[in-house]
Amino acid sequence: MGFRFSSLRRRDWIRVALRIYLGAAVLYILAPLAIVMINSLNATAYSLFPPPSLTTRWYAHLFQLPEFGSAIRVSLEIAAATAALALLIGSPAAFVLTRRGLRWADGWRALLTAPIVIPQIVFGLAMFIFFLGLGLNGTVVSIVLTHLVVALPFVVIVTGAAFLDLDPSLEEAALDLGARVPQVVWHVVLPQIRLPVLAAGVFAFIISFDQLETTLFLVRPGVTTLPVQMFLYMETFQDPTMAALSTLLILGVGVGLLAFDVAVHRRSGPLLRRIGPRSS
Repeated sequence: MGFRFSSLRRRDWIRVALRIYLGAAVLYILAPLAIVMINSLNATAYSLFPPPSLTTRWYAHLFQLPEFGSAIRVSLEIAAATAALALLIGSPAAFVLTRRGLRWADGWRALLTAPIVIPQIVFGLAMFIFFLGLGLNGTVVSIVLTHLVVALPFVVIVTGAAFLDLDPSLEEAALDLGARVPQVVWHVVLPQIRLPVLAAGVFAFIISFDQLETTLFLVRPGVTTLPVQMFLYMETFQDPTMAALSTLLILGVGVGLLAFDVAVHRRSGPLLRRIGPRSS
């Protein structure tokens, strides 16, 4: 009895220690974001923490800079195109690599995921030289294709993991019943991997929207993405305007993640309620 009691106490201490460690890790991750948000209200024209007084004038100054509005529009368009192309290319590639017994599958998988380990500044310079030879440097096409190469590995990894969890017998049964391959993909495969595909698309969108090093060599006036515009501004000015913009981006991402979580729960809730009574 004493041994059992000591074992329970040990488990309680381990659980408490893990919760403390998790809380410290979350605090370590969120602390820089909190510092940026506080600095966006800094009354001084330079970064000073803690700020001597608070003001919102940097937000007003941000909306007086038209180049950032144009940069946000360009970044959103490029990120949306990149995410769509990454899903259209990466999802079928992941399906073939995981389900069809492709020859040299490991080699193809390594080729598709290789951009992850390549330094982005080196990759950006290489793409600059490549597109300069084609006469496409400084175009939206060159930026989208560059971001596509960077985002594609993440789509392949996420959707590939989802395909591995699928039961091939469901697809075989649909084919035996006379369904064609497009029908099998649309009615059997996609409903099972809808959320992983959506998550992969979000990953690709964020990765493209956040690209700086690979895009520095490819932009031109009128086709400048938001990270590059922020970098150029900070080369000249050191005021908290970029902290204000970063705060708006942080809040936007937070709202987007919250909306995504609510949508996922609304879709999965009825399904879990239908499955629950059967499983019990």
